[in-house]
Amino acid sequence: MVLDEDSETSPNLRARELYFFALFRCLEAALLALWVFSPFSGLAQGFEIQTALKVACIGYLITAVVFLYWARQSSDSRYLLRSLIVDLVLFAVLAWLIPGEFHGIALIMLVNLAAGGLLLPARQSAALTMTAVGVLLGHYIIARIGLQGNADIAQALMFAASYSATVLFCQMLAQQAKQSQDLADERGHQLLEMAQLNQLIIQRMRTGVIVLDGKHRVLLSNQAATQLNNKAFESGASLIRQSPELDKRLKHWRANPQQRAQAMSLYENGPEVIPRFVALTMHEVIYIVFLEDSRIFSGRAEELQLAHLGRLSASIAHEIRNPLAAISYAQQLLSESDTLAESERGLLHIIRTQGVRMNRIIENILNLAKRETAQPQSLELNEFVARYLKEFLETHPEDRSAIQFTPDARAIPVSFDPLHLYQVLNILVNNALIYGHLDGQPAQIKIVVRMNKEQPVIEVTDKGPGIAPSVAGKLFTPFFSTGEHGTGLGLYIARQLAESNQARLEYLPALIGGSNFRLSLATGQALLSNHSP
Repeated sequence: MVLDEDSETSPNLRARELYFFALFRCLEAALLALWVFSPFSGLAQGFEIQTALKVACIGYLITAVVFLYWARQSSDSRYLLRSLIVDLVLFAVLAWLIPGEFHGIALIMLVNLAAGGLLLPARQSAALTMTAVGVLLGHYIIARIGLQGNADIAQALMFAASYSATVLFCQMLAQQAKQSQDLADERGHQLLEMAQLNQLIIQRMRTGVIVLDGKHRVLLSNQAATQLNNKAFESGASLIRQSPELDKRLKHWRANPQQRAQAMSLYENGPEVIPRFVALTMHEVIYIVFLEDSRIFSGRAEELQLAHLGRLSASIAHEIRNPLAAISYAQQLLSESDTLAESERGLLHIIRTQGVRMNRIIENILNLAKRETAQPQSLELNEFVARYLKEFLETHPEDRSAIQFTPDARAIPVSFDPLHLYQVLNILVNNALIYGHLDGQPAQIKIVVRMNKEQPVIEVTDKGPGIAPSVAGKLFTPFFSTGEHGTGLGLYIARQLAESNQARLEYLPALIGGSNFRLSLATGQALLSNHSP
């Protein structure tokens, strides 16, 4: 129900209500004209009064038709008050022209005032009602002064009370209807927001989601399902036409819900997916298909395996450390003896070298096991890398000529755990010094800080033999090493540290020989916002 011009109800509903009220006014005007022009009206007034009465009825009928046309063409309700004023004017005219039949006409006016109570604001409706009551009392006073027999105060008061009570009741109904409509609108907005939120969540899910009706027609699908299928699932199209194998799996599941899901490919040479099905029964059956990428399960299994391996390796490293310390201490004592032959000193050198290597492996394993969550801080990238190189070259002065640093001309703010960034740089620079040169030639390392589009990067480039493509894919695999004395954990730890700071470490072949390791960092503002509560 429409209540006033500011109501938030449907414009179509308001237009329909105004149209039917205008149609009712036409019916009133037609009945009134039929009564006035009928020979059975029983009106005994003079010719002038009858003529005026007929003119008023014809004018009212024409006006009612105009209002009906207006209501049919537009839902604008601004004419509503004017039309009710016209009704009230006719009411007053009839009270003056036919005082003897007035109370029969007054019954029809009750419907118009009730409509005003429902469709007009409360103040306007109250003003019309008080005017109508004034017409009633004026009719009584004129009839009383003229000593007419139908001057009944009780009847006038009853009509006045009926007008007031009916309009007040209609206003209360209108207010309740407005509150109900406001509540319905609020619930509708909430449902719409929830639907949009659900749509967003489904679209952002990494799991493919397809919603089907009872006839296996696609109602909804998300982006992940499109990627796993290599093409979008068309809304409204049958599943059997878009993916016959998936439709077959759904039918088998409906026949045997306990059947274990088997991996499948939605297109040739596509990734294996594991389909899972759920049936929802509301007013009709809806099926939801979840497509799990098997690569995610493999990655999670690998992560769990590496986590268990790290804990096991850490416990073994603790057990090895004590006997290794004893071996190193015994080697040191033996090397101080003056009675050892040259061959024996060579064996002690081998023990020392291998002991240092084993100790480095143990330290890497322990660092990997006890690695803590990143605690990013605001850093200026050029300044941090320059400070790192200064500290590094103080302990490695022989490598001063081998390292060239090129900072960016602009200040580059980033957010990164400084201890983690120091460790990543240390791994990359040490690897470049050890492996990044040709036989018989000194190492040549370039460290460049720059902006790659909108992302700050650090590049460590060497002039070595490079890395074969078959080996490049395994560089960041734990315990994989191309060197005789490598542990295979350095680059793996460096990538893990980078990812924990929302950075990316990748290997890129150098344009003219050698290797290039690029560390792409998040800007300071982006990373801090992601860590904010």
